[in-house]
Amino acid sequence: MNRRTLLFCLSVLLLGCFSLDSFLFEPVRVTGAYLNSVDMDSTWQVRFVIPDTLIQPVTLTSQGKTIYGFFVLPNGTDTAATPTTVIYSHGKFGNINRYWGRLEMLWEMGYQVFIYDYQGYGKSEGTPSGPGCFADAEAALAYCLSRDDVDSSRIVYYGWSLGTYMTCHLAADIRPPAAVILESPLASTSSITREGTVLDVPGSFVVRADFDNERRIGRVGAPLLMLHGRQDEVAVFERNALVLYGEANQLATEYVWVDNAIHDNVPYVMGSDYARVIKDFVYRAGH
Repeated sequence: MNRRTLLFCLSVLLLGCFSLDSFLFEPVRVTGAYLNSVDMDSTWQVRFVIPDTLIQPVTLTSQGKTIYGFFVLPNGTDTAATPTTVIYSHGKFGNINRYWGRLEMLWEMGYQVFIYDYQGYGKSEGTPSGPGCFADAEAALAYCLSRDDVDSSRIVYYGWSLGTYMTCHLAADIRPPAAVILESPLASTSSITREGTVLDVPGSFVVRADFDNERRIGRVGAPLLMLHGRQDEVAVFERNALVLYGEANQLATEYVWVDNAIHDNVPYVMGSDYARVIKDFVYRAGH
Protein backbone atom coordinates (compact mmCIF):
# COMPACT_ATOMS: atom_id res chain seq x y z
CA MET A 1 0.00 0.00 0.00
CA ASN A 2 1.49 3.33 -1.03
CA ARG A 3 1.62 6.44 1.15
CA ARG A 4 -1.29 8.17 -0.61
CA THR A 5 -3.58 5.21 -0.14
CA LEU A 6 -2.52 4.75 3.49
CA LEU A 7 -3.25 8.40 4.31
CA PHE A 8 -6.61 8.14 2.61
CA CYS A 9 -7.56 5.05 4.62
CA LEU A 10 -6.46 6.66 7.88
CA SER A 11 -8.44 9.82 7.17
CA VAL A 12 -11.58 7.79 6.45
CA LEU A 13 -11.18 5.83 9.68
CA LEU A 14 -10.42 8.89 11.80
CA LEU A 15 -13.42 10.75 10.46
CA GLY A 16 -15.62 7.73 11.00
CA CYS A 17 -17.08 8.27 7.56
CA PHE A 18 -17.31 5.44 5.07
CA SER A 19 -19.03 7.37 2.31
CA LEU A 20 -17.30 9.16 -0.51
CA ASP A 21 -20.48 10.61 -1.99
CA SER A 22 -19.17 14.16 -1.59
CA PHE A 23 -16.27 13.33 -3.93
CA LEU A 24 -18.75 12.59 -6.71
CA PHE A 25 -19.99 16.16 -6.86
CA GLU A 26 -18.24 19.50 -7.43
CA PRO A 27 -21.09 22.01 -7.57
CA VAL A 28 -20.58 25.71 -8.17
CA ARG A 29 -23.30 28.05 -6.99
CA VAL A 30 -24.79 30.86 -9.07
CA THR A 31 -25.56 33.96 -7.00
CA GLY A 32 -26.71 36.23 -9.80
CA ALA A 33 -28.08 35.26 -13.18
CA TYR A 34 -27.19 32.21 -15.22
CA LEU A 35 -25.41 32.61 -18.57
CA ASN A 36 -23.43 35.65 -17.48
CA SER A 37 -20.38 35.97 -19.73
CA VAL A 38 -18.10 36.87 -16.79
CA ASP A 39 -18.84 33.46 -15.26
CA MET A 40 -17.79 31.55 -18.38
CA ASP A 41 -14.35 30.04 -18.89
CA SER A 42 -12.98 30.30 -22.42
CA THR A 43 -12.23 26.56 -22.44
CA TRP A 44 -15.97 25.87 -22.27
CA GLN A 45 -16.33 27.28 -25.80
CA VAL A 46 -19.61 29.08 -25.09
CA ARG A 47 -20.44 31.28 -28.09
CA PHE A 48 -23.83 32.75 -27.08
CA VAL A 49 -25.31 31.81 -30.44
CA ILE A 50 -28.83 31.07 -29.16
CA PRO A 51 -31.21 34.04 -29.30
CA ASP A 52 -32.61 35.05 -25.91
CA THR A 53 -36.13 34.68 -27.30
CA LEU A 54 -35.58 30.91 -27.61
CA ILE A 55 -34.26 30.41 -24.05
CA GLN A 56 -36.96 29.68 -21.46
CA PRO A 57 -35.94 29.59 -17.76
CA VAL A 58 -37.68 26.80 -15.86
CA THR A 59 -38.05 25.96 -12.16
CA LEU A 60 -39.11 22.51 -11.00
CA THR A 61 -39.68 20.81 -7.67
CA SER A 62 -37.60 17.75 -6.78
CA GLN A 63 -37.78 16.16 -3.32
CA GLY A 64 -39.34 19.38 -2.09
CA LYS A 65 -36.44 21.46 -3.43
CA THR A 66 -36.56 24.00 -6.24
CA ILE A 67 -34.24 23.13 -9.09
CA TYR A 68 -33.43 25.27 -12.10
CA GLY A 69 -33.17 24.55 -15.79
CA PHE A 70 -33.56 25.98 -19.27
CA PHE A 71 -35.74 24.78 -22.11
CA VAL A 72 -34.24 25.93 -25.42
CA LEU A 73 -36.60 26.10 -28.38
CA PRO A 74 -35.35 24.76 -31.73
CA ASN A 75 -33.61 26.85 -34.37
CA GLY A 76 -36.04 25.83 -37.10
CA THR A 77 -33.81 23.43 -39.06
CA ASP A 78 -35.78 20.37 -37.95
CA THR A 79 -38.53 19.99 -40.55
CA ALA A 80 -40.72 17.73 -38.39
CA ALA A 81 -43.94 19.21 -36.99
CA THR A 82 -42.59 18.58 -33.48
CA PRO A 83 -38.80 18.47 -33.23
CA THR A 84 -36.70 16.03 -31.28
CA THR A 85 -36.26 16.97 -27.61
CA VAL A 86 -32.93 16.26 -25.91
CA ILE A 87 -32.83 15.99 -22.11
CA TYR A 88 -29.23 16.78 -21.18
CA SER A 89 -27.78 15.55 -17.86
CA HIS A 90 -24.46 17.26 -17.18
CA GLY A 91 -21.23 16.32 -15.43
CA LYS A 92 -20.12 16.67 -11.83
CA PHE A 93 -18.33 20.03 -11.99
CA GLY A 94 -19.85 23.49 -12.06
CA ASN A 95 -23.43 24.12 -13.16
CA ILE A 96 -25.41 24.80 -16.33
CA ASN A 97 -22.97 27.55 -17.35
CA ARG A 98 -20.18 24.98 -17.70
CA TYR A 99 -22.17 22.96 -20.24
CA TRP A 100 -23.87 25.69 -22.24
CA GLY A 101 -21.40 25.37 -25.12
CA ARG A 102 -22.31 21.70 -25.45
CA LEU A 103 -26.00 22.58 -25.42
CA GLU A 104 -25.34 25.08 -28.22
CA MET A 105 -23.95 22.32 -30.40
CA LEU A 106 -27.08 20.20 -29.92
CA TRP A 107 -29.29 23.22 -30.60
CA GLU A 108 -27.40 23.91 -33.83
CA MET A 109 -28.28 20.37 -34.93
CA GLY A 110 -31.94 21.43 -34.91
CA TYR A 111 -33.01 19.93 -31.56
CA GLN A 112 -34.84 21.56 -28.70
CA VAL A 113 -32.92 20.91 -25.50
CA PHE A 114 -33.70 20.84 -21.79
CA ILE A 115 -30.79 21.17 -19.38
CA TYR A 116 -31.17 21.24 -15.60
CA ASP A 117 -29.01 21.68 -12.52
CA TYR A 118 -28.96 19.01 -9.84
CA GLN A 119 -29.77 19.91 -6.26
CA GLY A 120 -26.96 22.06 -4.86
CA TYR A 121 -25.74 23.11 -8.31
CA GLY A 122 -26.15 26.61 -9.71
CA LYS A 123 -29.26 28.12 -8.15
CA SER A 124 -30.89 24.79 -7.32
CA GLU A 125 -31.71 24.30 -3.66
CA GLY A 126 -30.41 21.50 -1.49
CA THR A 127 -27.29 19.35 -1.51
CA PRO A 128 -26.34 16.93 -4.28
CA SER A 129 -26.80 13.22 -3.61
CA GLY A 130 -27.42 10.07 -5.57
CA PRO A 131 -31.14 9.83 -4.78
CA GLY A 132 -31.44 13.57 -5.30
CA CYS A 133 -29.85 13.46 -8.75
CA PHE A 134 -32.14 10.63 -9.80
CA ALA A 135 -35.16 12.57 -8.53
CA ASP A 136 -33.96 15.68 -10.38
CA ALA A 137 -33.69 13.72 -13.63
CA GLU A 138 -37.17 12.31 -13.13
CA ALA A 139 -38.52 15.83 -12.55
CA ALA A 140 -36.81 16.98 -15.76
CA LEU A 141 -38.43 14.16 -17.73
CA ALA A 142 -41.87 14.79 -16.20
CA TYR A 143 -41.58 18.46 -17.11
CA CYS A 144 -40.70 17.74 -20.73
CA LEU A 145 -43.55 15.24 -21.03
CA SER A 146 -45.95 17.89 -19.71
CA ARG A 147 -45.18 20.33 -22.54
CA ASP A 148 -47.48 20.52 -25.54
CA ASP A 149 -44.52 21.14 -27.84
CA VAL A 150 -42.73 17.92 -26.84
CA ASP A 151 -43.46 14.73 -28.76
CA SER A 152 -43.11 11.95 -26.20
CA SER A 153 -42.02 9.55 -28.96
CA ARG A 154 -39.13 11.82 -29.98
CA ILE A 155 -37.25 12.33 -26.69
CA VAL A 156 -33.53 11.60 -26.51
CA TYR A 157 -31.65 11.22 -23.22
CA TYR A 158 -28.09 12.54 -23.36
CA GLY A 159 -25.68 12.15 -20.45
CA TRP A 160 -22.10 13.30 -20.08
CA SER A 161 -19.79 11.77 -17.43
CA LEU A 162 -21.69 11.88 -14.10
CA GLY A 163 -24.85 12.62 -16.10
CA THR A 164 -24.69 9.19 -17.72
CA TYR A 165 -25.87 7.73 -14.40
CA MET A 166 -29.04 9.84 -14.54
CA THR A 167 -29.49 9.04 -18.23
CA CYS A 168 -29.23 5.27 -17.70
CA HIS A 169 -31.55 5.51 -14.70
CA LEU A 170 -34.23 7.24 -16.77
CA ALA A 171 -33.86 4.82 -19.67
CA ALA A 172 -33.68 1.61 -17.65
CA ASP A 173 -35.87 2.36 -14.63
CA ILE A 174 -38.35 5.08 -15.59
CA ARG A 175 -39.29 5.40 -19.26
CA PRO A 176 -37.58 4.22 -22.48
CA PRO A 177 -36.82 7.16 -24.81
CA ALA A 178 -36.42 7.24 -28.57
CA ALA A 179 -32.65 7.07 -28.15
CA VAL A 180 -29.88 7.27 -25.54
CA ILE A 181 -26.48 8.95 -25.89
CA LEU A 182 -23.72 8.36 -23.33
CA GLU A 183 -20.60 10.51 -23.59
CA SER A 184 -17.55 9.52 -21.51
CA PRO A 185 -19.61 7.18 -19.30
CA LEU A 186 -18.42 5.59 -16.09
CA ALA A 187 -19.25 1.96 -15.46
CA SER A 188 -20.07 2.28 -11.77
CA THR A 189 -18.94 3.74 -8.47
CA SER A 190 -16.50 0.82 -8.26
CA SER A 191 -14.72 2.18 -11.31
CA ILE A 192 -14.59 5.62 -9.68
CA THR A 193 -12.92 4.25 -6.56
CA ARG A 194 -10.39 2.32 -8.62
CA GLU A 195 -9.44 5.33 -10.74
CA GLY A 196 -9.75 8.02 -8.08
CA THR A 197 -8.44 6.49 -4.85
CA VAL A 198 -6.33 3.54 -5.99
CA LEU A 199 -8.50 1.38 -3.75
CA ASP A 200 -9.79 -1.67 -5.58
CA VAL A 201 -12.83 -2.11 -3.34
CA PRO A 202 -16.52 -2.44 -4.15
CA GLY A 203 -18.06 0.94 -4.87
CA SER A 204 -20.92 0.21 -2.49
CA PHE A 205 -18.41 0.17 0.42
CA VAL A 206 -17.53 3.81 0.02
CA VAL A 207 -20.29 5.34 -2.10
CA ARG A 208 -23.94 5.26 -1.07
CA ALA A 209 -25.24 6.62 -4.39
CA ASP A 210 -26.75 3.90 -6.58
CA PHE A 211 -24.62 4.90 -9.55
CA ASP A 212 -24.24 1.68 -11.51
CA ASN A 213 -24.43 1.96 -15.30
CA GLU A 214 -22.94 -1.51 -15.61
CA ARG A 215 -26.00 -3.01 -13.96
CA ARG A 216 -28.54 -0.85 -15.79
CA ILE A 217 -27.20 -0.59 -19.33
CA GLY A 218 -28.48 -4.00 -20.40
CA ARG A 219 -32.01 -2.84 -19.58
CA VAL A 220 -31.85 0.35 -21.66
CA GLY A 221 -34.81 -0.22 -23.95
CA ALA A 222 -33.77 2.10 -26.76
CA PRO A 223 -31.08 2.49 -29.40
CA LEU A 224 -27.86 3.46 -27.65
CA LEU A 225 -24.85 5.48 -28.80
CA MET A 226 -21.63 5.57 -26.77
CA LEU A 227 -18.91 8.17 -27.31
CA HIS A 228 -15.64 7.73 -25.45
CA GLY A 229 -12.06 8.97 -25.71
CA ARG A 230 -9.40 6.28 -25.82
CA GLN A 231 -7.14 8.51 -23.70
CA ASP A 232 -9.80 9.26 -21.08
CA GLU A 233 -7.94 9.89 -17.84
CA VAL A 234 -11.06 9.89 -15.62
CA ALA A 235 -13.19 7.07 -17.00
CA VAL A 236 -10.37 4.87 -18.27
CA PHE A 237 -11.46 3.43 -21.60
CA GLU A 238 -10.82 -0.27 -20.91
CA ARG A 239 -12.44 -0.21 -17.46
CA ASN A 240 -15.51 1.79 -18.41
CA ALA A 241 -16.44 2.06 -22.10
CA LEU A 242 -15.49 -1.50 -22.96
CA VAL A 243 -17.10 -2.88 -19.79
CA LEU A 244 -20.35 -1.07 -20.56
CA TYR A 245 -20.34 -2.14 -24.19
CA GLY A 246 -19.95 -5.74 -23.03
CA GLU A 247 -23.06 -5.43 -20.85
CA ALA A 248 -25.20 -3.51 -23.36
CA ASN A 249 -27.55 -4.93 -25.95
CA GLN A 250 -24.97 -4.89 -28.73
CA LEU A 251 -27.57 -5.30 -31.47
CA ALA A 252 -29.00 -1.91 -30.46
CA THR A 253 -25.72 -0.23 -29.52
CA GLU A 254 -23.43 1.92 -31.64
CA TYR A 255 -20.14 3.39 -30.52
CA VAL A 256 -17.44 5.84 -31.49
CA TRP A 257 -14.09 5.38 -29.73
CA VAL A 258 -12.22 8.63 -30.31
CA ASP A 259 -8.44 8.45 -30.67
CA ASN A 260 -6.51 11.17 -28.78
CA ALA A 261 -9.63 12.34 -26.90
CA ILE A 262 -9.67 12.60 -23.11
CA HIS A 263 -12.62 12.89 -20.73
CA ASP A 264 -13.61 16.48 -21.48
CA ASN A 265 -13.01 16.98 -25.18
CA VAL A 266 -14.68 14.22 -27.20
CA PRO A 267 -16.94 16.58 -29.24
CA TYR A 268 -14.07 18.94 -29.98
CA VAL A 269 -11.66 16.21 -31.09
CA MET A 270 -14.39 14.75 -33.31
CA GLY A 271 -14.95 18.15 -34.93
CA SER A 272 -17.62 18.17 -37.65
CA ASP A 273 -18.00 14.39 -37.26
CA TYR A 274 -19.64 14.99 -33.88
CA ALA A 275 -22.77 16.61 -35.35
CA ARG A 276 -22.87 14.12 -38.22
CA VAL A 277 -22.70 11.11 -35.90
CA ILE A 278 -25.35 12.47 -33.51
CA LYS A 279 -27.77 13.49 -36.25
CA ASP A 280 -27.40 10.23 -38.20
CA PHE A 281 -27.90 8.17 -35.06
CA VAL A 282 -30.96 10.10 -33.86
CA TYR A 283 -32.49 9.99 -37.34
CA ARG A 284 -32.05 6.22 -37.65
CA ALA A 285 -33.35 5.66 -34.11
CA GLY A 286 -36.58 7.40 -35.06
CA HIS A 287 -37.16 5.44 -38.27
